[in-house]
Order: sequence, then C-alpha cells, then structure tokens
Amino acid sequence: MEYRKRFIESEIDDLFEIFPIVSLTGPRQSGKSTLIKHYISKKKIPWSYISLDDREILLRIKEDPALFAHSINSNIAIDEAQKAPELFHALKQVVDAGLKHKIILSGSANFLLLKSITESLAGRVGLLELQAFSIAEAYEYKSNSLIHKIIKNHSVKDLYETLTNSQLEKISDKKLMNFILHGGFPKLIELKPEQKLKWFDRYISTYIERDLRDLSQIGNLDNFQKVYKLFAYQTAQILNLSNIASDTGIDSKTVKHYLSILESSYQCKTLPAYFSKQRKQLIKSPKIFYTDTGLVNFHQRNVDLDSMLNRGGWGHILETFVYSELHKEAKDMSPKVDLYFWRTNNGAEVDFILSYGERLYPIEVKAAAIINSYELKSLESFMEAEGTKVPFGIVFYRGDRISFFKENILGIPLGYLG
Repeated sequence: MEYRKRFIESEIDDLFEIFPIVSLTGPRQSGKSTLIKHYISKKKIPWSYISLDDREILLRIKEDPALFAHSINSNIAIDEAQKAPELFHALKQVVDAGLKHKIILSGSANFLLLKSITESLAGRVGLLELQAFSIAEAYEYKSNSLIHKIIKNHSVKDLYETLTNSQLEKISDKKLMNFILHGGFPKLIELKPEQKLKWFDRYISTYIERDLRDLSQIGNLDNFQKVYKLFAYQTAQILNLSNIASDTGIDSKTVKHYLSILESSYQCKTLPAYFSKQRKQLIKSPKIFYTDTGLVNFHQRNVDLDSMLNRGGWGHILETFVYSELHKEAKDMSPKVDLYFWRTNNGAEVDFILSYGERLYPIEVKAAAIINSYELKSLESFMEAEGTKVPFGIVFYRGDRISFFKENILGIPLGYLG
C-alpha cells in the first residue's frame, strides 16, 4: 500500500528539539511501524531500525541491555520496545552520559511501555500517540483542524467567517458513512468489503493472543472477551461497571481491571464528565468510548450500512466517530485542549465540551440534516449555566452548509471533521 501522510509526523521533529528520545505508542495495526520506517527513510543522517519481534535481537538485548545501549552508533528506532523493559535503564545511562544519537521507542502496549518510561526515562522522552487513520488521512485530504479554528475564534461570527473563508476539505456523505462503518485501520484501505470482516476477526484474535499475553494478569480470556464485546454495545454511554458486572456475571473489580487493560492497549477510552462546583445535580461518572467505529460495528455485527443505520445503535456509533476525530486532533495540541461531556440528573446532556484555558466550547452531535430548536435546549442550558466562559456552541450535523442555528450556535457539517 502506498504511504499515506500522517498528521502526527511533524510532531516527531518538534519533540526531538526538546528530548533525546521520542516514544510512539498506539493500538495494534494503527501504522506505527510504517510511520517510523517512512520517517527515517527521509532523513539525510542514517537511522537504524530494529523490531523486538525478532527473537534473536530480543534475546541479545535481554542478555546484556547495557552492552546493546553502549553499542548504539547511529540514530535508532526500536519497535515493540515494551518487550525488553530492562533496556530502558540502560538507555537512561547512555543518554545521561551524552549520547549524541536520537532514539525512537515504539509499542502497542501502552501500559508496559509508559510504565518503563516513567520508572527509567522520565524527563528524557517526548510522548506521542498514533491512533488509526483520521477520516482526512484515510482519504488523503488536508486536515481542516477544526478544534484549532474553534478555539482561536472568540465569537461565533469570527468562527463563521474563518470557516467560510477557509478552503475546507469536505468529505462526501458516502465516504463519511463508509469510513464510519469500517473505521480507520490502515490495512483496511486495500481490502474488499468481505475481506474486512475476516481482517477484524484476525485482529481481535491477535490482540487477545499476543498483546494480552504481554499485558498478562488476565485469569480468564473468555470473561475478558465478554467484557470487551459488551463495551462495544456501551460505546458513547455512561460507564456503569456494576451493570456490566451484572450482565456478564463477572465481579465489578475484575470488570474495572479489564477496562484498564482495554484503555492501556488503546481499544477503549473513558471521557470524564465536566462539572461545576456550583451545580451538585450533575452526573460525574465518565462515558466509555471505543476508539474505532469499525471495531464497534464488527462486535455489533453491523456488516453493511443498512444494519449500522437501522439496528438502533446508530446515534452512539456516530458520536463515537466524532469523539475519535476530536481526540485525534486534541491529544497533541499545545497548549492543552481537554475533552469532557456534560449531563445533569434530569437528562440534559451535551455530547462534548472542549476546554481551553478559561473557555468552554460545547458541542452537540446530530444524525439529522435538519435541526429543530427544541433539540438545542441542552446546549443552551449549558451555555446559560456557564455564562461568559462559553463564547458559542457548535452542532455537528449531517447537513451540507455551515449555518447559524441560533445567534450563538453554529452548525457545521460532519463532512468537515478530520
């Protein structure tokens, strides 16, 4: 497959200006190895690449990590680095001794890799997370950087002018729906529809057989698979561990442990609730999200657009897609942009809250092309409650035009995400 540009690529050079080591983590098959090989192939100064999937190299490092570290004589990328945690202390020693070469560490098991970094390489490593393709990367469009545009405008009129005057790339509705159905894993780009189902089946088997063996501490793989699949049906909903424990017959403590493993291996993420000290009636439990809609559809057995759109879970799948796209842009932004959701005990809810400095930007996701005024009540309720902290509100919807839904609420077509 021809290389598709990853928007995160420029971040590697930026981090190397600050740190001697860059860590690149992300879910299995998100394209980390491909990105690393492409990145080092463009450099004038030679780079070496090794993968600790190579058992011979792995055993050599484990036998004498210090010897390996001291033998580094060029810039080097070490893939599946979490397989040799004993290497990290040795790398710390050579870096502190003045090693002139740059190092990339990559791996799918965030739990193990970051644990080793925290213990041995703190302050010496710049951290990057590579998720599966964003929709813009998948279709090789220029990123619209919507979060950047939203937070840089202090009024809804300024944002409207920025968006309408920008040469934004718009994904067609057909491409949008197909991307949501299949998700963003790079390998899927070159596969036929019937092959994609087989790929997902093998992906899950490999994840369970390989990554979970590395992560260990799972006593019952069948129980883990139950929880893993059930979370796909819970995506974009309030996390209730007790209910999941009851549905599966697994105790809450074990379910919580399984969730931590799913988060550590980038299969799922939790979205915290935004709450104000002035309002005690707010829900404070997080939401659970799968990181890829293709996996959600596979677990829910949505094999085509008809089943995805008409089985009753479409709204949550669409919200999962928007979460994934927002997260992919927000995670590497500096200054930091945080994501939340908002919900009250009486049912008022805003799907996402962008928090940037002292400002809050509420975002609603709608599956319709026409939005009625009553559908904006929760958004208006949040904006009224938070007052001057909220410059304006956003609605992502399935329409064709950037439009004012209210004086301070702007509708943006879903096709502009990415």
